[in-house]
Amino acid sequence: MTSLNNFRRLQMRPVLMAAMTAVSLGLAAPALAQQAQPVEIRFDARVGAASARCGQAYAGVGTSKAGLRFQDIRFYVSAVRLIDARGGEVPVTLIPDDQWQNDQVTLLDFEDRTGNCNGSAGTNMAVRGTVPKGDYRGVVFEIGVPQAINHQDPTLAASPLNVTGMTWPWRIGYKFTGVDMETSGGAGGPSAATGFSIHLGSTECADGPPMAAPKIACANANRPTYRLSGFDPARSVVVLDIGALLAGTDITVNAPKSASGCMSFPGDGDCGAIFDRLGLAWEGKASGGQKWVRAD
Repeated sequence: MTSLNNFRRLQMRPVLMAAMTAVSLGLAAPALAQQAQPVEIRFDARVGAASARCGQAYAGVGTSKAGLRFQDIRFYVSAVRLIDARGGEVPVTLIPDDQWQNDQVTLLDFEDRTGNCNGSAGTNMAVRGTVPKGDYRGVVFEIGVPQAINHQDPTLAASPLNVTGMTWPWRIGYKFTGVDMETSGGAGGPSAATGFSIHLGSTECADGPPMAAPKIACANANRPTYRLSGFDPARSVVVLDIGALLAGTDITVNAPKSASGCMSFPGDGDCGAIFDRLGLAWEGKASGGQKWVRAD
């Protein structure tokens, strides 16, 4: 009889273990859910202390102290992390919303199609996601579209990569920044310009058909990374200061034999000071450090 009881106990052990595992998993699921907390990282585009918006006029910009009015103000942001109390970087899990962000990239849009702007009426000034519950004191992010999704047909892409105004041919990829301006003032002359743009993107993407993705990464990725300490996600704002970005540039002239403003391509004489302030190397010269992103 004792042997029979032992045999029955051995038979029941796997059943009991499975039941205990199921109960454990059932209890763990709510606990894991409680460990995640929502986070909204707010951004603001500015010209010095003033918010950069459509329909507004700005003065004293760049080396020529020029005037400007915006036509477009958009940025792609990715690889967002928060800095915890120990200095570690914790990835933000983005919440796709079928408009402004997917699970890898967010489109920040500060233009509302008023005034001289030619984008769309909607705006988005935040990255939204979740992080493990914790104490966070800084933020890290890239301006750019990740390599894996940077080269595709925007007419077939899902939001937010379906904005054709933020694209170049597929081989080059997306414009990581879409800042377009009408400018005024300056000394005039043969190089005088009434418009200036900052279109940051990857370059030197190998030869091939323009409507085909490159098989290897572009030689110049041009995805700057920014790390800001002293950033409280509940109270702070990431400031993208376009006035500071243009501080070393005359926006009323255009370098000969180049498109208006900085298009990121090697040989563009309008890019040197801008890349330095972006924190990117330009034609072999290292940046002295970014000078336009801060936390307020």
